[in-house]
Amino acid sequence: MEAIMPKSQPETAKLSDAQLVILSAAAQRPDGSLLPLPESLAKKGAAQNRVMIEILCKRKLAEEKQTKNDASEWRRDKEGRPLGLFITKSGLLALGINETEETKPARAAASLPRQRKTAAPRSKARKASVAKPKERATPAHSKQQAVIKMLRRKSGVTIDDIVAETGWQRHSVRGFFAGLVKKKLKLPLVSAVNKDGVRRYYIAPIGSAKE
Repeated sequence: MEAIMPKSQPETAKLSDAQLVILSAAAQRPDGSLLPLPESLAKKGAAQNRVMIEILCKRKLAEEKQTKNDASEWRRDKEGRPLGLFITKSGLLALGINETEETKPARAAASLPRQRKTAAPRSKARKASVAKPKERATPAHSKQQAVIKMLRRKSGVTIDDIVAETGWQRHSVRGFFAGLVKKKLKLPLVSAVNKDGVRRYYIAPIGSAKE
């Protein structure tokens, strides 16, 4: 049985729980946008959130870039162009995520302008409308609760199981493990490789996790 121990990450130690939540939410988005902020931070107020974000930018864990997505707009530059906030490679590393080639296609696709869809025949449109409720995005906090519930299974859960349940990228799942499960919630997350060679993760009962 192998206990997952957090790596030495000086930047993570300097971050508040709120900043970790912001970075974790950004890591779960295909384009890496920090905005919109998680609902749990809305009550803190714009001024306090701005200070937290400015600190992330100073530490190069987040950066400003031009965006075409209104939801991710942070401010306008001198030319009136919209700027967004996005997690950097250093920000991913602070969450224990090593961005590999498998994450780049998703980020690249998210940066491309969306193509207009051709209007479908009425018959097809009706079928799509029936299936649409299943495709609606689940709120982030609900997905987090679902993953925690999966991790509490005695049989454990694989990263692929979580990807299928939430729609997250594999690196986002690892970021969730590092940023929220271990750092914020301080849960004893452990893993083990079964006879079939598949690694399964689960939250061990308190006092039973190997250090």
